[in-house]
Amino acid sequence: MSHESAATDGSTEPNLDATKFAEVTSGVYRRFDPESVWMALRYAVGQQLFDENPTIMLMFVRIAEIYPEAQARLQEIRSQESGPLRQAIDLIVDPPNELREAKYLPDSIQSPGEMDLCWAEFLVTGKTEVIAKIVAVLDRDDRTREFLNQTLSSDATDFELSDAERTELQQFGIGIGKLSEDARWEIMTPGDSDLFLWLAIKDQNATCTRILHAMDEPLKLHLASKGAAFWSLQANATQHGTIRLLCEQASKQPGGFGRKLLVPA
Repeated sequence: MSHESAATDGSTEPNLDATKFAEVTSGVYRRFDPESVWMALRYAVGQQLFDENPTIMLMFVRIAEIYPEAQARLQEIRSQESGPLRQAIDLIVDPPNELREAKYLPDSIQSPGEMDLCWAEFLVTGKTEVIAKIVAVLDRDDRTREFLNQTLSSDATDFELSDAERTELQQFGIGIGKLSEDARWEIMTPGDSDLFLWLAIKDQNATCTRILHAMDEPLKLHLASKGAAFWSLQANATQHGTIRLLCEQASKQPGGFGRKLLVPA
């Protein structure tokens, strides 16, 4: 889960509410302050961020649940507010039952959106148990390998790769070849073709994007989830020592090839 840097509202002076929002949503567990939570909430409502990303609202609900001082501060100012801000406070201090105690957290991540929920839980509590679910996404089967092997060897599809495209894929770690002249085309190189393809798509490679468009929606979701897991773990490792240590440990444990990529060689 990531957020843009604090806005300046067109002035040279930083928006203090925006600054507090950035602090709170990048890890309130590191330095909790109830007034900062209130200012961050005020910014989120003013910028209509809950409409853009409901996970942000769930994060504030969880903050009020975990930190009694935040609950007390919001209760204190509740009667002084009206409109959207009052509605947000009402939901946060008295959420419906299904939003309590992080009941919305998935047992197994099925989409990048569910991954955001797990990151939000970590950023509120600082506990890494939920991050293990994100690491586990990297252990899933290499379905891009399966897709290309089956598609390129099937007579029921018109999907083909030119010599130039196969050479291009080799540069991204996806080496396609044949064991013999009469054999079928298949990926010959080791590694996780899901992640190799995803990284190349992020670089806007045309050949890899064409492969993506040939996939069905479940496979695209699989690729997006795996890529989001890898990216979010790397991104948060640069900001949180706890996540960096977790990635270092995960890279040495049995599992998917993506674990080895978490820590640069």
